[in-house]
Amino acid sequence: MRKIFDRQDLIDFVDRNSSRIYSDLEFRHCRFESCDISITRNPIKRSIIRNMAFHGCETRGCSIKPAIIEDVLVSSLKTHNLLQIWGAVFKHVKLEGNIGRIMISPLITPTLASSKEQSAFDQVNDNYYQTVDWALDISEGRFIECDVRRVPAHLIRRDPETQVVVTRAKALLGEWKELDLSKTYWRGWIELFLREGDPDVVLVAPKRHPKFDDWLDGLKMLRDAGVAEPD
Repeated sequence: MRKIFDRQDLIDFVDRNSSRIYSDLEFRHCRFESCDISITRNPIKRSIIRNMAFHGCETRGCSIKPAIIEDVLVSSLKTHNLLQIWGAVFKHVKLEGNIGRIMISPLITPTLASSKEQSAFDQVNDNYYQTVDWALDISEGRFIECDVRRVPAHLIRRDPETQVVVTRAKALLGEWKELDLSKTYWRGWIELFLREGDPDVVLVAPKRHPKFDDWLDGLKMLRDAGVAEPD
């Protein structure tokens, strides 16, 4: 049985080095402001978010640091700015409905972590995904922006028309450089993906972005050229 929070404001909640498990909660039309979950540079002290649902909520000035996030539904989420998720791992997490701006990064913190601390999380996160049947379901998400990095593409449930896979092997062939992608950000995203050394990436044409049609045309170009996987 989940505890339900309805139309409540949650402000200035900070979770640091706690190793806590947050579970069995449901938030309906709640507002989160200046909240940070699982701030840590030690994998042992990361927090777990499990068996939660968020319906019609909104965030402002919030971030999620390297948490373990499992069995979570996010159904419509207004983000007043970019919601950044740093170094987290996912199992059975679904994002559906109208979603704002989301970025999922493998970095545990944008500037403060040492290479040793980052490597420790990279290793445990890689090991975690060896045990996961699926991580993220974004197939029914209508995003303004969706940037997902280093979640293995085969663990992401997608809408194949608007969310495509590019593998490192195909990107290294360089055929995308010959395409006119000037109306999209795909060239920069592929360059970044190659620099970061990941084996694959999911490129998402966000359905609520003003340039959705251009971004979708770019994905079609990538697929027609054999750069994106044919699905």
